[in-house]
Amino acid sequence: MPLLRVLLVLLAAVAGAQEANYKLVFEENFDGDKLNREVWEVRTGNKQRGNYTDEALDVKDGLLSITTWTENKLDFTGFIKIKKAHYLACRQGKVEGRIRFNPAPGVTTVFSQETETDDLNLPQVNIDIAVAFGYEKGAAYNTGVSRKNPDGPRKELAQKNNVTVGKFWHTYGVEWDDSGYRITLDGRVRMTIKNAEGSAARRGIGLGCMLPPPENTTINFGPKGRSKAICEVDWVKVWQFVPTTK
Repeated sequence: MPLLRVLLVLLAAVAGAQEANYKLVFEENFDGDKLNREVWEVRTGNKQRGNYTDEALDVKDGLLSITTWTENKLDFTGFIKIKKAHYLACRQGKVEGRIRFNPAPGVTTVFSQETETDDLNLPQVNIDIAVAFGYEKGAAYNTGVSRKNPDGPRKELAQKNNVTVGKFWHTYGVEWDDSGYRITLDGRVRMTIKNAEGSAARRGIGLGCMLPPPENTTINFGPKGRSKAICEVDWVKVWQFVPTTK
């Protein structure tokens, strides 16, 4: 057997063995007709990036749809975060979500992962798995990381990925271990961040839409009944890496 073929077979075997070591520890398929409030926390009120309400969230036919609209010159949208009781703590794991962005001017759609922020003695890390800006009309999406050590300034690293994501279903994800973070699109690595800080911290998930402050925008999204879903989510899954025991 040629040497190149042998190497490819060995690499495939190693990859397959590593994949088998990933244990599914969280799965959300948005079944039923309402959001599971025991798992998800819904952002509400004005957070300086728009008015957030649970009325923007709709669960139907196995999909979570998040709609943005304008009413009485105020903009409304939705954003959810996994509750801290479901945060994952492991040094190696991965998160994926099958999501469709339908970009609209003024709306930023976000799928992110963040570490526990209650313990100020640990590094705080926020991973932008996928951020799509409406003004770019879905032609590209951003990935990145921001990190803050307990005794240092915040460091940020971002990357623009020239991949058409608007109106198409994609699986966005991030894998992490002590060597760093690997942000993926449909299983392909798009961005690598080496020397991860906070790899062992407890980490959660956030997804939804963000708006600029109402006083800084003149965009009218139209009434709720006529506005389209800006973000649709099919599923979100989390895996923990479990080493093979001898």
